[in-house]
Amino acid sequence: GCAVVVSGGQTMNPSTEDIVSAVQSVPAGTVFVLPNNKNIIMAAEQAQKIADRRVVVLPTRTVPQGITAMLNFDPEATVDNTIGMMQAADKVATGLVTFAARNSDFDGRKIKKGEIMALENGKIVSVGTDITKTAYRLARSMAKKDTSFITVISGCDVSPEEAARTTELVRAKVGGDIEVSHINGGQPVYYYMISVE
Repeated sequence: GCAVVVSGGQTMNPSTEDIVSAVQSVPAGTVFVLPNNKNIIMAAEQAQKIADRRVVVLPTRTVPQGITAMLNFDPEATVDNTIGMMQAADKVATGLVTFAARNSDFDGRKIKKGEIMALENGKIVSVGTDITKTAYRLARSMAKKDTSFITVISGCDVSPEEAARTTELVRAKVGGDIEVSHINGGQPVYYYMISVE
């Protein structure tokens, strides 16, 4: 649903100039920018000041928040979309499954290079050795009584078969009242992004 996705690569965030260029490539009078971290929010706010059209920066901090905000855009709205889009984004919890790039000590927890880490809303909640187990355990722990949807977004290092297996395990572990779906996101660094709404 996005007109343009601005990539900064695996370790770099897009610059203000990258964002301005993307904004100006879209044939619209108003362009919504959905950042995926606080550094991009700052660059987008700078782009907002110099772009040649109206730029609305929604302060989303994760890809799942941005997707949910985008899905709540109403092209027929007669009032500003930003309130409804951000209300939807604020109801999203984000889980990430990635690997430790080096040995480290985080919050008193020793983490070895290559270990699989589960993060919930930016905080490390567990460390393991199995990607699939780490992912479904993270999704299960994030699911609350009022959870309606869980979306499993698989990365470029996950095979379609692994993603299907993980999604089925999440579905089995969270129960029948929660709708569980899968998207092949193809993102680097994160084996899985898990959106819980």
